[in-house]
Order: sequence, then C-alpha cells, then structure tokens
Amino acid sequence: MFRSRFFIRHSSTYVTSPIFYANAEPHIGHAYTAVLCDTAHRWNQLKNFKDKESKALFSIGTDEHGSKIFQASQLAGTTPKQFCDQVSSKFSTLFDTLNISHTNFIRTTDPKHAEAVQHFWRVLQDRGHIYKSSYSGYYSISEECFIPENEVEKNAENKMVLKTTGTAVEWIEEENYMFRLSEFREKVGEWIEKTDVVGPVKYKSLALDSLTMDDDLSISRARKRLSWGISVPDDPSQTIYVWLDALVNYLTVSGYPKDRIVWPPTCQVIGKDITKFHLYYWPAFLMAADLPLPQRVFVHGHWLVDNVKMSKSLGNVVNPKEAIDKFTSEGLRYFLLKQGNPSNDCSFSWNSCLETVNSDLVNNVGNLLNRSTVEKINKSGTYPRRVELEKKVKEDTEKLLEMLEESREKCEELYDDMYYYKGIEQLMLTMKEANRVFQLSQPWKETDSERLESLLFVTYETIRIVSILLQPITPKMANFCLDRLGVDQRNLESAKFGSYANGGKLGVDQGVFIGRIQK
Repeated sequence: MFRSRFFIRHSSTYVTSPIFYANAEPHIGHAYTAVLCDTAHRWNQLKNFKDKESKALFSIGTDEHGSKIFQASQLAGTTPKQFCDQVSSKFSTLFDTLNISHTNFIRTTDPKHAEAVQHFWRVLQDRGHIYKSSYSGYYSISEECFIPENEVEKNAENKMVLKTTGTAVEWIEEENYMFRLSEFREKVGEWIEKTDVVGPVKYKSLALDSLTMDDDLSISRARKRLSWGISVPDDPSQTIYVWLDALVNYLTVSGYPKDRIVWPPTCQVIGKDITKFHLYYWPAFLMAADLPLPQRVFVHGHWLVDNVKMSKSLGNVVNPKEAIDKFTSEGLRYFLLKQGNPSNDCSFSWNSCLETVNSDLVNNVGNLLNRSTVEKINKSGTYPRRVELEKKVKEDTEKLLEMLEESREKCEELYDDMYYYKGIEQLMLTMKEANRVFQLSQPWKETDSERLESLLFVTYETIRIVSILLQPITPKMANFCLDRLGVDQRNLESAKFGSYANGGKLGVDQGVFIGRIQK
C-alpha cells in the first residue's frame, strides 16, 4: 500500500540526520547523532561496494529559521544570518573533526532550499490540502509549535507554561494558513502499525502516541510576528512554519523539485524528542504531496552526563571538541557508539570514556597489533601466506576461529539494525580471545618456525577481519591497522578467515595510533 514507482533503484541508499537547530553550539548529543548516521552511511557503502550503479547519499546540516534564532541573534547583537553563519560553521567544523562522511551539508538559509520549500507548498496548495483560517492557541517559542490546552498549566507566577518543561507559552490569535492534517491521521497510524518503519520497535508506541492531535495544523505565522523565515508563495504577509520548512530539507538534498531525485530516504535518524514531527507531520505532508514515505525512521534516546540531564544552569553540557581533544575523534566516536544503546537514554562520563578507549582501542586492538608485528617476533616482516595450521596452534585457537567465523555474519545482522554497540561487543570479545591466545603462546620465545608462522597468521587474520568490520565505526583506526598489515583488500567479502591469501610485506611501522590516555 505504501510503495511507489519512485522507490530507489539498485542498492542506492539515502541516510538523513535531523538538521540541528542553529541557536546554540553543538553538544555531545549532536555528536552522537552525527556519528550514528555516519556509521550507517559507511556501512551502506561497505555492503554495496560492488554495485557501481548505486548511489549513497548522506545529508546533515543546520535548521536556521524561526523565533528562537531571531531572538538569539538579537541577544548576540548580530543579524539572524550572521548568527546562523557562526553557529553553522561550528557544526560543520565538528563534523569534519569527527570524520563525518556526509555527501551534503544543508542549511535552511540556502537559496535552493527556499525554492524547494515554496515548490512543496504550492504542490500541497494545488492538491487542496492548504486553506486559510483564523487560528488561536497556546504557542511555545522553545518548541516552535502550538500546544494543546491539556498540555499547559499555570505556574506559581500565574503564567501559562508547558507542563513537561515549565517553559512559557503565549496565547496567539491570528489568521494563518492551515494544513489538513486531520485527513491523514488514520493513514499515518496505519503506516506505523502495519510496517516496520519505526525502529527500535519500542518507539512504535511513542510514534502512535504522537497522533493525538485531532485538529488541522497551522503552517504559517504572520510575518509581522515572525520575519525570519521563508515567505509563503504569493503572500508576503505570512512566513512558512519552521517545521514544514525544516522537514523539506530531506527533499532538497534529494534534488527536489527536479525529476532526477533519489527518493525516499532508506533511513532517517531522529532523537525521540522530535518523533511527532517526523512520524506524524512529515508522513502526512508526503502523503498529501503524493511522495513515497521513508523506508525507515530510526529513533534514539537522549544523552545524559553522569546520569543527569544536560543543562546550562547545571554547567554539565559536554562540548564535543573538549572530548575530542582528550580522547581523539576516533576515541570519541568509538565510545559514543559502544555506550549508545538507542533504545534508552545513555550517559556520558569522562572516566568511563577514558577507560573504554584505553581498554578497547589501546590495549585490546593497538597493543596486539604492535606486539605481533615487531621485528623480534616477525623477522621477515611479512604477512604469512595461508598454511595448514600447526597442530598445537589449531588446538589453542579453536575458540578464536569459531568467533572469527561468526563475526561477519553477526555484525551484518547487527549493523543492519543499527545496533552498533552489540557489534562492537562481539568484535572486542574476539580481540580479547586473540590477545589471550597470543599471550599464552609466548611467540617471543617460540623456536618452532611452523608454529610461529601459524600463530602470526591467526593473529593477523583476527586483526584484519576485526579492522574491516570496524571500518564504519572507527574508519581511521581501522585503516591504520590494515595499512600496518599491508592489506589492500578491505571489502566486506574479504572479512572471512583465510580469504586473504596473498601474504606479502607488512606495511610501514608508524608507531601507535592512539597512545594510552591519562586522567
């Protein structure tokens, strides 16, 4: 029922990140969302490397219109555009530092986006889904939306506020353009119920709970009250609602409104706080425009700091730049993906991050690579060709070989579901077993050349396979390990024991990738 002729051909993929509101600097939650999307994009590329006709899009960017932006710019003593330029550049710099491989960085102040938004408006209007009407209700500037009366209350100062956050709301009466949202409520509910679009599955109930609004949706604001935004086509007295504006960014990146679009998104990643907008308003807009719906909307929880909600008043907002300075970009990427269980709220801890990076990347991976490639153990400096394993080595590595056999299949399943933390767990257990075997075998004392060669082969194969499967997680470190082993075959098919039979010289010793991090 929800399929269409516009579905992406071949194995093309399109991953979208929510665009981040440019009213403040990025924090650790933004970094996590970006890394989560980047890992999905890199995984798509690793899987589909053979399909030359496939395209892999990955969009990210900044949402730059609305009342909050205007107010923040006034407080900063700049124009809204100058303010957005400054904040957006900080997000862009963060993404570059985190090695985010986006194909498109979109800003809602881009002229091509304004063109897409106004075209989309006209499509909705031409199809009879927009009408003009007087509207009144409580409006929240912090949420950039109207709030149902049952969700507001009077505070101790006799002012109306949101029940959930205590932030102020104001009563507004004005003439707006309305979208016939009520006509799509049941259709959206059916889409959520009858498909596997929402993941993890626990968020399906949250998505269905967001369909509580029976009314139509106000999709414009009087320009005299909100001048910072895209004007309604043919009516300069009205500004397009910031969420309609923002959601169309996904279409803008696809090439809309031109014919050569890559659509729909194969995976849209969002935080749980914007579920209503992406799993009610967005599919309703697309249905109204007769465009295919996203194939998947992946929801994740929030990030706490030492199990406490981040807030400026508490002074516990984690600046990702500071975390990168201490743990490196790869270290922070790794920690966020290992600690990040999307089904729950997750907690950032400086000590936990330090211990995780030292334990896994430094000790578990880095040390084994360095110890096994030193000249004292591997005098020829070569990657042994595949041989029949020496009897004792075969016995000692039986468990390790079983784990290696399972690693690719398990990671494929887990990565497809975006449960990267579980994939990481599987790979680190494999590395721990390889370290145990290496330490017990004491290769630095081994005099039997056949046994030593067999042990090195199994050790290098472990590092090689694990590194290939870590490419979406920690791409720079994975490449460092593969470079040191002299491995040029890095596709998913080669992540199998014994598939790399070329042998050959090890790569140049460039020292350690991440040194032990001190408190």
